[in-house]
Amino acid sequence: MKFTFKILILLTIFTSCSNSDDENNPDCTYTPTLFTEEASNITETSATFSGQIIAPTCESSVTSQGFVYAKTTLPKTDDNIIEINGENISSEVTNLERNTTYYMRTFFVNPTGEYYGNEIEFTTAIGEIDIVTKTIENITLNSATSGGIINDDGDGTITSKGICWSTSQNPTIDDSSIEDNTNNYNYNSEITGLQENTTYYVRAYAINENGITYGNEETFTTQSSIYEVELNITGHTNSCGVEAEYFYYEINYNIDDNDTIFEGAEGFEGTSYSHPHSSTQGLQEITIQDNLEITIHLGQFNPDSPNEDFKGAYLDNMTLVIRNMERGEEVLNTSLPSLFICTDVAYKNIINFNPVDRTYTVDRLTYGF
Repeated sequence: MKFTFKILILLTIFTSCSNSDDENNPDCTYTPTLFTEEASNITETSATFSGQIIAPTCESSVTSQGFVYAKTTLPKTDDNIIEINGENISSEVTNLERNTTYYMRTFFVNPTGEYYGNEIEFTTAIGEIDIVTKTIENITLNSATSGGIINDDGDGTITSKGICWSTSQNPTIDDSSIEDNTNNYNYNSEITGLQENTTYYVRAYAINENGITYGNEETFTTQSSIYEVELNITGHTNSCGVEAEYFYYEINYNIDDNDTIFEGAEGFEGTSYSHPHSSTQGLQEITIQDNLEITIHLGQFNPDSPNEDFKGAYLDNMTLVIRNMERGEEVLNTSLPSLFICTDVAYKNIINFNPVDRTYTVDRLTYGF
């Protein structure tokens, strides 16, 4: 028996085709990777931008890249632009506005389009205040006038302003100060409660969110209370029907409870004396800060001979004149009570003068011997 075999061999050929670029770099990227970091080194008018830009690998050409920023959200390339090449990029931006919010992000442009990174928001710092201390004016014994001019508030809010002063340089608000409550950036302030003939230092100040700023320092010296004091007295020896051989009296000038000037005089019937304290007459003027006390004491006995008394002596036609030499002004002109010695009673006058308010008192006191 005969067998016949037919073998059919079917050959199937499989073929495949692919893009040549993909075959060369199957992992290439078509879009960039962008990351924007927080702004750093922020000042009144500058900041540092940083970020990372990884370019696409499938399209190697780059038209532009860097940072864009604006005062509105989602800044684009038609806003402010900083072009920087590289992958890890950084740049300092200047000429920003103070106390202003900005928005910033990285960008990348190539033929396939525009790409942007995440958006960062930051605010520039508030500026320092520019303030000037006004020249001191209207200087008196215990007051003066100054003030301040704020030329620039740093684009912040002025929460307080005024002047401060001290007897030491560079005064601060921890020393003496006065606040100006007006809305004016050009203001005047009165300084009161000062000591006479004292040097003071003054500075204007202003406060905003950035802190306190002081102006330039001004200095001045308060006026001195230099007075010309003139005391006129006429003496007699025949009071109360008793006649003394002569009269004798003493004057004490007690200045601010510190310095004392002593004078004494004696004379006969009708003798008059003037006791001036004036540089025009070559005598000592008196500088007063708080008080001048003058005591006129009619002596009851001879200090060199205590057994010799002065009964019958008296003083009248007494006047006291006080002039302020700084102003050339007469501040007091008054008559004083008479003083006399009769039997065993004598008198003395005590005058107190306050230069601050120009008040005075006159007391006639009796004493026995």
